[in-house]
Amino acid sequence: MELTDTSLLVLLGALALGVFALVVAGQPRRGGRPLQAVARGFQVLVLNVLVLALAGAALNDQYVFYSSWGDLFGSRSTSVQVHHGGSSTAVVAASVAGPGFRGMTTPAVLPPLPQPGSRLQTYTVIDQRSNAEGQVYVHLPVGYDPRSPRAYPVILGLHGFPSGPRGFLRLNFLSTVDALTAEHRLAPSIVVVPRIDTPAGLDTECVNGAAGEPQTDTWLSHDIPAWTARHFHVERTRTAWAALGYSYGAWCAASLSMRHPDVFGAAISLLGYFRPDFSPAYDPLTPATERGYDLVDLARTAPPPVALWVLTSREDTLSYPTTSKFLSVARPPLDVTGTVLAHGGHRDSVFTPFVPQALTWLGQTMPGFRG
Repeated sequence: MELTDTSLLVLLGALALGVFALVVAGQPRRGGRPLQAVARGFQVLVLNVLVLALAGAALNDQYVFYSSWGDLFGSRSTSVQVHHGGSSTAVVAASVAGPGFRGMTTPAVLPPLPQPGSRLQTYTVIDQRSNAEGQVYVHLPVGYDPRSPRAYPVILGLHGFPSGPRGFLRLNFLSTVDALTAEHRLAPSIVVVPRIDTPAGLDTECVNGAAGEPQTDTWLSHDIPAWTARHFHVERTRTAWAALGYSYGAWCAASLSMRHPDVFGAAISLLGYFRPDFSPAYDPLTPATERGYDLVDLARTAPPPVALWVLTSREDTLSYPTTSKFLSVARPPLDVTGTVLAHGGHRDSVFTPFVPQALTWLGQTMPGFRG
């Protein structure tokens, strides 16, 4: 019986109901009161363990945190490195149509930092298109001075779901950026971490809905870059902007780069997927608009000149099916570097060891991020 089998949920549920029935019936009735008390205490303990195991198995069945018993108990995974499509040199040299950073300006005097002296700044940014507020964190490089004209590359950090920007901050992304910068393997960079589900708690899959619905694709591809340029000295060229995300955020990172290569020259996708995966409560796409967000189809029919670093696991039922298809059809000028794990579920501890490798790749691939 595998960890992700439905039969495991049925077995745990049946055992929990059986023990609950014993507790309610007051079994066993024989023996003295001390023996009965010990037996009932043991039954209650077992019942609680079974309920917790059932809840954990149900969550794992939905999110595939652990893909197998071996994965649960810490077996190490082998990996395969793959490369598909073109080359990073061609990506950098490509001419890309689109507005890009046209019209995005940086004032001569920047707005004051809300937390002067701190490298981590916190903002609340209004998403005018959906009439929602989005929290945005900005992590500044060592020595950043708003009075200096020095411009920095930007990494757009995208969190998972259900989560928020703080979920991104708790992982090893910022510490890895600092470590690689100190080692001159990555250029000093501004990391912008916006809330990507606006309004909060709605799984928008980073797409634009119909009129009156969230316009998350535009929020992340235009509004946030324009806001960043108005508040910080940043490079305004596609080879100095990259999107980085995990799970839901990884899908968004891939979508942003492939749909808006005039803004994002590169993306890092950690256990992401390549077609939107909406929850039952919200799906704003129609058959006419859905194809535009099918990155597998885009990679096959109209590959954009962007560079992607992709991590997936064969046992990750959310990430692997579409990622494997995406890798199989990627062709120039799209440039895809991939790491495919043999084992591993859909959780932080699977992808965090690969963050240094992914960011090192970024520093080697995009001119704006070279240390």
